[in-house]
Amino acid sequence: MSPEYHLFGIGNALLDTEYQVQEEFLTQNSIEKGRMTLIDSARRNELIRSVGSTPYGVGAGGSVANAIYAAQGFGCRNFFAGVVGEDEVGKTFVDELTQAGIDTLPPLKNKLGKSGQCLIFVTPDGERSMNTSIGIADSFHLGDLPKSRIQSAKFVFVEGYLASSPRGRDAARRVITTAREAGVQTSMTLADVSIVKNFKAALESILVPQLDIVFCNVEEALAWSDANTVEASYETMLALARLCVITLSDAGCIVLERGHSPLHVSGFQQTPIDSNGAGDMFAGAFLTGVVNNWDSYRCARFANFAASKIVTQVGARLNSMESYRELWLAFSHESM
Repeated sequence: MSPEYHLFGIGNALLDTEYQVQEEFLTQNSIEKGRMTLIDSARRNELIRSVGSTPYGVGAGGSVANAIYAAQGFGCRNFFAGVVGEDEVGKTFVDELTQAGIDTLPPLKNKLGKSGQCLIFVTPDGERSMNTSIGIADSFHLGDLPKSRIQSAKFVFVEGYLASSPRGRDAARRVITTAREAGVQTSMTLADVSIVKNFKAALESILVPQLDIVFCNVEEALAWSDANTVEASYETMLALARLCVITLSDAGCIVLERGHSPLHVSGFQQTPIDSNGAGDMFAGAFLTGVVNNWDSYRCARFANFAASKIVTQVGARLNSMESYRELWLAFSHESM
């Protein structure tokens, strides 16, 4: 029987709010460049007041949600489990995914606290610095996770950011355990080097026993393995999953697979405008290839191609589902 969903994703549901700023803004507001920093609601309000301008873009976000959205655009049928309230932020989030054809958890009624929001500050070099106010995004109730939806997927995709809270990591473990019991394949993104450094033990509790696929960038791989070179990280990274994909920015990616030599797949050169969402687009494209039974090289080539396109615009998502289909067709022509 064919799966009801290609991908079941779980992660923090965040409304991405993106601003273009100068380097001085980061310095003046003590924002660590190129990192994801968790903040509270007071800090969120302080930064919004400080930037003093209209955001360049506002849209449903979060790492796994972005990847799920991309995969939906590439022709997959997906479900996203994330927690939002009935406030304007939460309604905007759910409406955007629903309009794309993605099934979601309903907004929580009468929930104290605000839906999650990620403030993204993009400097002229295209680097993004994220300040995330989780709000109620990690307020998972295990009984609300739709077991039948997890069991009816081909793959589950889990967000490493969930390791930063007890409820988040419990939800991640529940989804992975439910998937394994049903024979559903498991995948995860390590999310951000700050998560690897600060919540490694929590991540390990989610990752063990090993998954089918783990995604990370080279900085995360080095931090996880305590290695000085990416080559020195290979053995440690392969202990996490049967297949580990390490992204190298515009240099492409490395695919590590048990019983195979490391596969370096070259990237597509671009002048980046905004790196926000590149890793999410990469993961969504790679998993799309996997559910279509492509080999690892073709999955990685498509993922590199898709990521190279998203960095040429501001924002973590293309502007329409049709834009994803056009990208899919463009890759088909490129790879012929």
